[in-house]
Amino acid sequence: MEFESSNASDFTDFKPGHVFPHVIMEKMLTKIGGGSTPGTEYKQKVLKLAGWKYDPIIGYAKHAEIAAQTFNRLREIIQITQDKNEILNKLSS
Repeated sequence: MEFESSNASDFTDFKPGHVFPHVIMEKMLTKIGGGSTPGTEYKQKVLKLAGWKYDPIIGYAKHAEIAAQTFNRLREIIQITQDKNEILNKLSS
């Protein structure tokens, strides 16, 4: 699956009708993680491993550059695999 790369402006701009890549990736991670609470917990774990060092309640716009770097790192991995454990393994190495 291919994703557009993320830019810092993705987290601070609003473009009617445009779904930013990070939104699609977040939904995908939640689904891969099992949906609902387990999926959200999995997504948070993956984002942390990918470089998001802030609490989940901190909005991406506050640290837009780091958010873009995090999602671009994640993008490289989930374009190759959507396997729950393989994603974690690749981010941990």
